[in-house]
Amino acid sequence: MQGIPNQNKTLSYEALLKKAKDLGLRRLETTVLRFPSARAGYAVCSATLEADDGSIYREVASVPAVSSSGETQARAVECACIRAKVHVLEAFTGLKCKLDAPAPAQRHVGEATLAPIQSRKAPEPVPDEACSECGAPLTYGHYEFSTRMFKRPLCAACQINTAASR
Repeated sequence: MQGIPNQNKTLSYEALLKKAKDLGLRRLETTVLRFPSARAGYAVCSATLEADDGSIYREVASVPAVSSSGETQARAVECACIRAKVHVLEAFTGLKCKLDAPAPAQRHVGEATLAPIQSRKAPEPVPDEACSECGAPLTYGHYEFSTRMFKRPLCAACQINTAASR
């Protein structure tokens, strides 16, 4: 007969997974429910555990992404999936898990940011020429587009007028 698990004992993730396999873990899978985005800066994952006796356990976990970089967002998804698996394994075994390190996708107070502060995009050069029709100053994009399409520098309004008169 199996004894009642000790609630005060905390195990590593690997030890908890081994214990769950010993208790009859048949299947453990995760599903990403939400990817981090500019609107919702956190990842949400669900974990489903199926035991040999047919019982099913489901848990959900979320982790905030501290920036909008793809690497940070991917790490937030990975951490959310790990947390969801830990929660479902804890529910199944009755034991607690102590993750080796805090979730890397979270920033703690006082933690230094090692990423250099720099612009992602090189600044656009300012064109020397003004609009050839009205004399308005041009953005780099208007200058490039109009010289390619109309063979002369034009502002947005003059580009529309020139295109309409063709």
